[in-house]
Amino acid sequence: MKLKLEALRLAGLTNMEAGQFIRRNLEDLATIDQALLIDVPFNAYVQGITQQKGLYESALAQVRKNEETEKIDIADKDRDKSADAFGRALKLYAISDDPEEVEASRGLGIVFNNFKGLASMNYEAETLAIDKLVTELESPAHAAKIEKLNMGRYVTRLKTTNEAFKTLFGNRMVSTASTESYDMKIIRADLMKKYTDFANYVLAMAKALETPLFLQSLGIMNTARKYYSDLLARRNGNNKEPEKPTD
Repeated sequence: MKLKLEALRLAGLTNMEAGQFIRRNLEDLATIDQALLIDVPFNAYVQGITQQKGLYESALAQVRKNEETEKIDIADKDRDKSADAFGRALKLYAISDDPEEVEASRGLGIVFNNFKGLASMNYEAETLAIDKLVTELESPAHAAKIEKLNMGRYVTRLKTTNEAFKTLFGNRMVSTASTESYDMKIIRADLMKKYTDFANYVLAMAKALETPLFLQSLGIMNTARKYYSDLLARRNGNNKEPEKPTD
């Protein structure tokens, strides 16, 4: 029997779905016979994910309370897309048949590569990074390259989407000065990384040992992954009806 993890694009889940997905995994894993739970790393992974889930749910509760949060999240995705569009355009010019365009793309690529990982930064760090990137791209040292490649609109898009985000983020309402603030973007990334590391560990141990703990755990995790994979497929136009999640 070939052991594998069911394919699932975690990034496609909404924040609410991601929380439900993790909760389902933990609840189903809790049904495993306690006598089997003697693997120290396995237990440590479950404990770590449980702790991170609590933080994630607190952040999710804050999101539900703050009506501006959804707008902020959309604005953040808009500026992530603007950075991605700039990078994709550079790659096209890198294979141009015009040597001057290739050289201009190379020069701008060096600048852009200094700001890798924008989408994974926390909100404030990304805001500052995009401001610095735009300043460099608009500087006399690079203005000619931008003009040569006709990429002014991409720089403008970067600046405009970042300014729109700053306006929303700066004006968000905080109920009291003592209210704890959560960065959903970072907390979700941490939770998904912990889950992914755990899933890969379970798969590796199931292949290596084929013991009940890891075989059962892999089956449980794959059931949840299959359900949410079907959910995403249905959302993207596949009419297949996913099985009902276990309460």
